[in-house]
Amino acid sequence: MTEQDNLENSTPSDGAENQDLNQDQTQDKNSDYFKSENDPTKIHINKNPGEIISGTVAFLKSVVSLRDGTYDVKGVLENVREGIVFSGYNVWILMFSIIIASVGLNVDSDAVIIGAMLISPLMGPIRGIGFGVGVNDFGLLISSLKNFGITVGISLFTSILYFSVTPIHDLTANIFARTEPTFLDVIIAFAGGMAGVIAQSKKKADTVIPGVAIATALMPPLCTAGYGIANGEWSYFLGAIYLFILNSILIAASTYIFIRYLKFPKKEYVDPKVEKRVKGYTLAFVIIVVAPSIYMFYRMTKKSIFEQNAVTFIEQVVLPTNDNIVVEPHYYYDGKDSKITLDVSNYYADETVVKSWKSKLDDFDLEGVQLTIKQGIDIHSTISEALENYDSSQRGANTLASLLSESNNKVVELQKKLDYLKGHPEPKPDPLQMDHLLAGFKVDYPEYKKVLINRNFELNKKNQIDTVYALTVEFNSNIAEENKPAINSKISRRFKLELSQKLNVKQDSIPVFDVAKQ
Repeated sequence: MTEQDNLENSTPSDGAENQDLNQDQTQDKNSDYFKSENDPTKIHINKNPGEIISGTVAFLKSVVSLRDGTYDVKGVLENVREGIVFSGYNVWILMFSIIIASVGLNVDSDAVIIGAMLISPLMGPIRGIGFGVGVNDFGLLISSLKNFGITVGISLFTSILYFSVTPIHDLTANIFARTEPTFLDVIIAFAGGMAGVIAQSKKKADTVIPGVAIATALMPPLCTAGYGIANGEWSYFLGAIYLFILNSILIAASTYIFIRYLKFPKKEYVDPKVEKRVKGYTLAFVIIVVAPSIYMFYRMTKKSIFEQNAVTFIEQVVLPTNDNIVVEPHYYYDGKDSKITLDVSNYYADETVVKSWKSKLDDFDLEGVQLTIKQGIDIHSTISEALENYDSSQRGANTLASLLSESNNKVVELQKKLDYLKGHPEPKPDPLQMDHLLAGFKVDYPEYKKVLINRNFELNKKNQIDTVYALTVEFNSNIAEENKPAINSKISRRFKLELSQKLNVKQDSIPVFDVAKQ
């Protein structure tokens, strides 16, 4: 009898018996799984110190190690090659995302900017550069650089076009924030790039890449650069494009470091001459790109350390001098020519105190830093000096009389103000917060020696009174003449932003007058 006959002659009861048999076997396996002869309450502790250390190290390596041998190198590289190509739909997606980001910057909307960053496909060519260098694939590197240039060109063109036609030209906080890179931007770009390449290597980029795109914020600086060109603000353009390039380099560098850590195989060339030439070109590219980045990173790090040391110096040396002392600091970092300027009020620091402060600069790694103290005259010391010289010189009498007269005039002036306030209601708080604004100008623009805010009144065409604002500035003597227009333009935009946000004053431009040219 054949096997087919056996199957045809089998009865349903035979099938039921076989099914029952399979169920019994499954139940036996399940029961075996839920039975254990081990006692989990007994914990073996190794008493050998060497084995404890080696075991702990091995455990930590197993937890943090990424070399688990599950990487599809070929698949990862193919995915990278697909991501760097910009043509067709990728170009249109990039253009629309740039427009969305530009609108978000224009109206100062964080939600719109974040949405644009989620859409943007900018990361592909940047990671391709890191992969190209890491696996010695010169063709991939060249293709990535070409497409990187295309993305930058398209992005700048689109943002320039938008900011040229939009009727809104106000400088918003989001635009201003992208004009100067900080040390935190460096950390975010490197960490974001590392997270992105890990996710892509594990083919889990769908959940990570959007977050990396938001964190590294590549699009807003590009849009800000377009804003700078469209409005003739070249300092904004340079600061924003510098931030974008710095972020791009750090993302590519983190990609290179990771794939070399994983020991991805390098591409080899059959012809030794070609191999040598490829390595030479790749090395030259790395030096040209990385060397300036290392310098910029070093300088940014030194500036952050300098400012932190200066803050610690003020907190531990200057402020404890007197309970009533008020200090407004200004920092200017320029290597060996760095400066700290302190505007001191509610206390007079005499020569002995200032010398004491300067002598402690070295304790806070501020060697060679110039400390300048700005404060009023010490009226008590001047009166004492005048009294000492009273008998021997007419100068003492004149000085004392002058000080007493000045003091009396101030008392009379204060009394007049007091009488006026008694008959008039207390004025409303100044929403512009002039004291805070001027203090901010001193910190943000150390190139100025003095900044004055002028408020003028004029009759418009409707015979209504308009308030017109202007700035009068005095530069420090070390500021080159050719750099002054860019600095003036920057503070003008900043003050225009403050007026718009705090007073809802829409003034087309804020004139800036240089005292030296008047």
